Order: sequence, then structure tokens, then C-alpha cells
Amino acid sequence: RKIKVLVGAPVTCNMDEDTKTWQWTKEFLQMIGPEHVMGLAIGNELELLTDHAEPECIRQMWEGGRLWKIFTNRVAEFDEMGFQDVPVTSVFTAAVLSGSPFMEVPGKALVNTFLRQAVWKYRRRYAFTFNVYPYFDPNLHMNPGSQHNCSSALERAICWDAPHCLAQAIMIAARQHMQMLTGRPDDVFWIGEIGWSSPRANALHTDMRSCDNFSSLATFEKFYNGFLQWDLVLQGPVRSPDHIFYFTLRDALNFGVQEFFGLLVSCESLGCKIASQDFHAEQCELQKSQLSWRAFAFMGLGLLLFLSFACTCLYVRCPPLQRLVHFLEGDSTKASSRVEVSDTE
Repeated sequence: RKIKVLVGAPVTCNMDEDTKTWQWTKEFLQMIGPEHVMGLAIGNELELLTDHAEPECIRQMWEGGRLWKIFTNRVAEFDEMGFQDVPVTSVFTAAVLSGSPFMEVPGKALVNTFLRQAVWKYRRRYAFTFNVYPYFDPNLHMNPGSQHNCSSALERAICWDAPHCLAQAIMIAARQHMQMLTGRPDDVFWIGEIGWSSPRANALHTDMRSCDNFSSLATFEKFYNGFLQWDLVLQGPVRSPDHIFYFTLRDALNFGVQEFFGLLVSCESLGCKIASQDFHAEQCELQKSQLSWRAFAFMGLGLLLFLSFACTCLYVRCPPLQRLVHFLEGDSTKASSRVEVSDTE
């Protein structure tokens, strides 16, 4: 009963698809109601869109103000549906922390401008959301003199409970940049994604691509176990994130590129990637039996519709059949009249 979800609505270069997806999102929102929505995220990692879209789309998105227009329109509709007290956000990667305080690069992304507008219009209702990935950090390098040993970088990348740990360092920096923008130390701060990939993600283009241990299943397990044991407290003079989402349940595509951050390989997986040696996943037969009657029901309905359509076409295209039907209807009428007369007598 107390479950809440962060609902996402994409913003891309395909406006028709975005509109259709937004309609589906609104239908879902109406189904679950405000009491089960922790926030609405409009757009995800749009500062990376420049790597996957035409320059004109990027110009319209940022310099042309399309993102801000879509964001405000979506929020207005969101409020009209009764969600006016629910936080709103747009998700960015830690790469936007490269600016002062946030990325502001014409032709790529004007994140600083967007965030200034958002916090001015929506005040504390706006939640800052960042996807944090030590896995993709470009500042990780091999041990001195080695081409394949990354033990020093790996230690920083997968630890959780010290200021030198990359996850902590990035989150501390994010909170500091937020305060530079708003002057407040306690704005709502969410981590939209944080996780590790095994096997190696196709999108990994740093030096760590040459280190086999970096994307090994053992490292994947250490990173996830560290997250489970972490108390979510940042080791610095800043407030910790208000909520963190671990990424992710199953392997998936990102901008069409295969990634392997999932605890499961796919939705059909019977067990997690990481499990004890004596663990044996068992297939649940109940789910199959629940679905089987639905399949037969749809097949029966389809057959009924087909027969109805076929009979109608046959009647329309076959005059002898029409005369036969009319004849039978006439006999039925006469019989009914005789019964009525007999009853009257």
C-alpha cells in the first residue's frame, strides 16, 4: 500500500513518439494515483543526446527551448491531474558536473540554464537527479607500467564508505554544485541510477576496457554487495542523497547499445547472475497455468469473431441464402400469428 514509483517520460528527437508515450504515461498515472508516485522524471540523460541525434535537433532542444517548453507543459498537465504536490525532475549524468556549476555548452547541452529555470519556477518541488557511474569514469587508468592491471583504479571504483571512493566523491560533488546553484544545502537529491556491468558493456571506451578484472562477475558481485552494506551516508560535510535507485534488474539496450548492468540476464531468467554455488533456480509452473486459459479465451474470441464475419459476408454475397433466411423468417411470423389466434380463441 505504501509503494511509490518514480515515473519517467522520455524526451527525444521524435516528437510524435514522445507525444504517444506521454499519453500512455498519463493513463498509467491515473491508474495508480498521486499516493503511489514519488516523482515525475521528464527526459533522461539528454546531455548525451548529441552523440545520437542530428545537430538541428540538439539546437532546438536546448537553444530553441524545446526541452523547457515540453517540461513545463508536461508538468502543467501533471498538475491538472491532481499531482501538484508530487516532485518533478529531469535526469542527467554526472558529466554535467563539469560546468560551473553545471554543463553549459552550446550545441551540446545547456544544463545550467535549464536547472536555473527549473529551480526558479518550481522551487523546492524540483528534485535534482543524477545517474552516477564509477564504471564509466574516464579518469580511471591502469597501474603504472601495466597495460592490463587496474587494481588501484578498481579499488576506488567499487568501494562505498570512504571519501576517496568514486561513488561518494561524485555524490559529494553533486551536492556541492547544487548548493552553488540554489544557495541551499538541502535540496531534494536523487540518484537515478548507479550500478556495474558484467560482462563488459559495449559502451565502455575508457582504459578499463583492457582490464578483464574490471568487468568480471566477481567485481560485479563486490560492487553490488558493497551497495547493500552501505548506510547511504556521505563521508563529507554535505547531506546524503534522499533516495538512490540501483541499476538495474535486467540487462538492456541503451541508445541501441547492449549493456549488462542487470542482476538478471533477462526477464525470463530463473536466477540472478550472482548466486551461491548450491543455488538451483526452480521454474514456477503456476504462472504458466494462469496464462494458458487466457490464451484459449483469446483464441475462442478470435474464432467467434471470424465466424461472425464469415457468415455476414456469405449472407451479403449469396442471394439464395438471403431468400432462404427471409422464407424462414416468414414461416416463423406465420407460426407466431397462428399461436396468437389460437390463444385468443
